[in-house]
Amino acid sequence: MSRRLLVFAATALACALAWPASAQPWPSRPVSIIVPFPAGGSTDIVARFMAERLRVLYNNSFVVENKAGATGNVGATAVAKAPPDGYTLLFSTSGPVATNVLIFKSPPIDPLKDLTPIALIAEVPLLITAAGKHPFKTINDLLDYDKANPGKLNYGNAGTGGMGHMASELLASMTGRKFVSVPYQGSAPVTKDLVAGMVDVSFDLAPTYIPHIKSGAIHALAVTTTKRLPDLPDVPTVAEQGIANYEASSFVALLGPPGLPADIVAKLNAAANDWLKTAEAQTALANQTLLPLGGTPEMLQARMRKEIEKWGPVVKAAGISLGQ
Repeated sequence: MSRRLLVFAATALACALAWPASAQPWPSRPVSIIVPFPAGGSTDIVARFMAERLRVLYNNSFVVENKAGATGNVGATAVAKAPPDGYTLLFSTSGPVATNVLIFKSPPIDPLKDLTPIALIAEVPLLITAAGKHPFKTINDLLDYDKANPGKLNYGNAGTGGMGHMASELLASMTGRKFVSVPYQGSAPVTKDLVAGMVDVSFDLAPTYIPHIKSGAIHALAVTTTKRLPDLPDVPTVAEQGIANYEASSFVALLGPPGLPADIVAKLNAAANDWLKTAEAQTALANQTLLPLGGTPEMLQARMRKEIEKWGPVVKAAGISLGQ
């Protein structure tokens, strides 16, 4: 055989051996699902339920990794810089994929450009609660007390620029008030101080507070979403109490790096929507006081854009800012 034929045969053999590897359908190896918060929170718990669903569906490993830091920016940035091959995904609340871009002076990513939306998973309602030592039981009671005692009440939240902080600033702006905001590092410490009476009022994501509300240790003044919560059917929304058009909530979503192939997006979107219809998913979400959503990637993109547009003026008016 001539040298030219030998070279041709070797090249053909190499291509034949390489072809199956390059043509392997996704997923052919473990997939990392990054949660940009510490383990044990609502987002992390739900991510692990969904990862198990995907493992069974695709007979492949889907491994949840917690990459916390910078209010979720560390994890979101890791996904934004990952190869768009479907092996690195993001399971996050709205802060790192929407509103963080408003509160950081130099945000590391533009979520509308640097992430690929896949699916909305759940709505995250907030509660406005008060320490048990206070007499007020409704939003109007709170506002009347605040008006009569300006600057006396402390309003706790789980962190500067988080949804609880922005929700309190939205209420303040809509009612012409100025609240004394007290940021904490997470929901657990602000809940602890609220129960102890060291902070007067809290605006925060719902799950941590419900056991203390049911025990009578704290008062639930209002739900910030447009509908009441199944766990607290007697607690009215803010809008129901006369502050029309008030709404504040976070969301949980699945996203990927920029340029994620459309076929992988379609597979994951279908899997997420199918999972949300199962009793397992509905129970998992209900246990974390989350409300199932679902929908198309375009719906998630629109929701991200809407959150940025909605909260931009609130953040600017309140002077909320993080970073250099």
